[in-house]
Amino acid sequence: MESKSIQKLINRAVEILQRSAIPRPRLEAEILLAFVLNCSRVSLHSQGDREVEEFFAESFFRLIKRRSLYEPIEYLTEKVSFYGEELYVSQGALIPRPETEILVDKALGIIAQYRCKNIAEIGIGSGAISVILAHLSGDSSLSFHASDISPEALFNARVNQMRFNVVNLTLHHSAYLDFNTQLGVPFDLLISNPPYIRNNEKLPESLAYEPKCALFGGERGDEVLLKVIDTARAFRIPYLVCEMGYDQQRSVQDYFGAIPHKSLEFYQDLAGLSRGFVAEF
Repeated sequence: MESKSIQKLINRAVEILQRSAIPRPRLEAEILLAFVLNCSRVSLHSQGDREVEEFFAESFFRLIKRRSLYEPIEYLTEKVSFYGEELYVSQGALIPRPETEILVDKALGIIAQYRCKNIAEIGIGSGAISVILAHLSGDSSLSFHASDISPEALFNARVNQMRFNVVNLTLHHSAYLDFNTQLGVPFDLLISNPPYIRNNEKLPESLAYEPKCALFGGERGDEVLLKVIDTARAFRIPYLVCEMGYDQQRSVQDYFGAIPHKSLEFYQDLAGLSRGFVAEF
């Protein structure tokens, strides 16, 4: 491949991405080229005539090809913006979504209001929730314990734990809170963004790259979600904050209707859809 200018590379990449109907093709082309060249998008605009060496041009078009096949751009750049911070993310961990920032807000409120000290998370994934909570609280007296069944997800969480220098988080390769059967930590708060999609539901092509164990929650979709509720009760955890599918409020309401609890409050996402709940036992 002959060396080409920054502007020519971007224009060619835009054509490729447009054929795959990728939203915002120019923006994404610029993000990927800036990533390859280790520079800002502003620099690309100010140096449009700059010639790019063959190696970097080839690397760029390899990424463009992967993106044209709908691989999420977050996996290509190994970073995602969440709660105003930049987190590491790679294949094997679910990409954090903006709606999960609401869960973080709810958890922060409970931690402050009820002076929670021991916090557990089921399914930590990339670490977005626990790492950001620990980082934002700035309280080293808090203790976080988080589990995941995926070694790849735990690797992501560990990278982000180190990136934010979070020393009060312990990671566990475990399902639910099975690790706590021996530890016996008296948790004050349980948080979770569990898989809640029905097993046979057809998903967008981009989701094909994300871990199935973090997406699908069973035949109905709410099986893991309800198990998280059971786990909170089994370990006598007084507060639970949990994300859920937009169509699962009735299922959760019915389930809580059959078990003792003090309060149940649902919250909505930015689209006005039911997205999670806060429960007190």
